[in-house]
Amino acid sequence: MQFPPSEPSELASLAVEPLMTRDFETRPATVYARLRARYGPVAPVDLHGVPVWLVLGFGEVREVLRDESVWKKDVQHWRWLREGRVPADWPHLPGYQVSHLLVQDDQRHKATRAAVEEALAPFQDADAPQSWELANAVSRHADELIAFFADGGDGGWADLGAQFARALPLMAVNRLFGFPVEQGDDVFMDSWRMVDGGPDAAAAVGRLVAATTELAAYKRQNPGDDLTTRLLAVEPPLTVEQIGLELYAIIVIMSELVSHAITNSVLEVLAGEAGTRDGLMAGPVEELVNRVHIASPPWVNLTFRFPAADTDLGDFRLAAGDAVVPSIAAAHGDPMFATPGSQEASVSSRAHLAWGAGPHQCPGRGLADMIVTTAVGKLFERCDLELGLPVDQLPWRSSTHVRGLKSFPVRYRMRTRQVPVAAPAAEAAAPGPAPEPVAPVPAEPERLRSALWRFLASLRRG
Repeated sequence: MQFPPSEPSELASLAVEPLMTRDFETRPATVYARLRARYGPVAPVDLHGVPVWLVLGFGEVREVLRDESVWKKDVQHWRWLREGRVPADWPHLPGYQVSHLLVQDDQRHKATRAAVEEALAPFQDADAPQSWELANAVSRHADELIAFFADGGDGGWADLGAQFARALPLMAVNRLFGFPVEQGDDVFMDSWRMVDGGPDAAAAVGRLVAATTELAAYKRQNPGDDLTTRLLAVEPPLTVEQIGLELYAIIVIMSELVSHAITNSVLEVLAGEAGTRDGLMAGPVEELVNRVHIASPPWVNLTFRFPAADTDLGDFRLAAGDAVVPSIAAAHGDPMFATPGSQEASVSSRAHLAWGAGPHQCPGRGLADMIVTTAVGKLFERCDLELGLPVDQLPWRSSTHVRGLKSFPVRYRMRTRQVPVAAPAAEAAAPGPAPEPVAPVPAEPERLRSALWRFLASLRRG
C-alpha cells in the first residue's frame, strides 16, 4: 500500500493534555466542553502517551463518519504506527491488529459488510421466525435472570450490572452464534478484558479469535439455524478464519454496547426527579432507550479514522495518517445538535450518532435495540427500583471508547410474589385464588454447571 507524502503534523508540536483523567472518568461532559471552548470542534489530546485528534463537533463527527474516501479505518494508514512511534504495549493496539469489518476500508469492507448484513437479516426482520424466536428467548432469559437474583424473596439488593445487564447479552449472543454455554462464558469475559485495554488485552484478543474461529469450523460440520452457519453460507464464501474475525468483532461490540445501554437506561430513570421519571416512563420503552442513546451513549468514542491526505477539519490542518477519534458523546453535547427542552422530552430525535453513521454504521443496531428494550421493559415491569448509591458515588469504568458502570447497586422490590419451582424450563402450575400474582423462580438448576450461573449464584449468596 502506497501512502502519499504529507506535511509535518501539528500533533508533533502541540503540548496536548491527557484525555484519560479522573475528570474524564467521572464527568466526561465537562472535559468535552472544556476542550471545545479551548480548541473548537477538533482538539488535540494525549491518549495513553500517543497524540490523537478528538473530534467534538456534531457536523465534524458526521463528516468523518460519512466520507469513507477521505477517512480510512485500516490501521496501516496510521503514520505513527508505520514510523514505529507507538509503543508495543500501548493498551489499545491489540484491538487494531486484527482485520475485520470494523477496521476495513473500501471494497473489502463493502464485501464483508454485505455478508454480515445478509447473515444477520433474519434475526432483525420482524416477519422472520428467527427474529421471533430470538426475541422470545431474550424475554425468557430476562425473566429468568430477574427471578434468579430475587431468589424467591420479595425484595433486596442486587448489582444490576453483574447480575443482569452483563449476563443477558451473553445469553443472547450465545444463542445467536450457536456457542456452547461454557465457551460463551469465557468469550464474554475476554471481550470485557479486550475493551478495557488492560495488560491482558492482547491475550484476551487471541483467545477470542481462537474461540470464534473454532466455532466457525465446528458449524461447518454441524450446521444450525444460527448466525455462524449463515455466515458460512454467504456467497462469495468467507473462510473460517474470516468468519472467526467477524464473530469476534460482533461479540465484542454487541456485548459492550448492549450491557451498558441497559444500565445507562435504567440509571437515566432512577437518577431523575419524580417528574422526570414520570415523563420518561410515560412513553414506550423504545423512546426511553432512544433518549438514552443521545444523553448517555454507551459507545462514547469510536475507533480511529485516518485522513488519506492532508485535510482541514475544525481549526486545524490534519496530516495524512494522523489518528482521529470521532466522539459520539461530545457530538451529542454540541450546542449545534442539542435541542431546547430535550432533557425533559419523552420522544427524542433519532438523528443521533449512537450507532455511528455512513458506511460503518452498526449493522446489528436493530438486534441490539431489541435486547435493550426487552431488558429495560422487563426490569420496570417486574421490579420497583431505587439507587443503592448516590449518583455521584456510582463507579464508572475508565475506558476511552465505552462509558458504563463498573457495578450498579440497586434496592429492588418485586411486584409479584416469588414462588420457587424445580427448574427454569418447568411449567408453572395454574394459580388458584390468591391476593397477588405468582411468578415462578428457578431453583439452582443443572445450568449452574455453567461458569456464568455459578458466578451469578455466588453474587446472590454474597
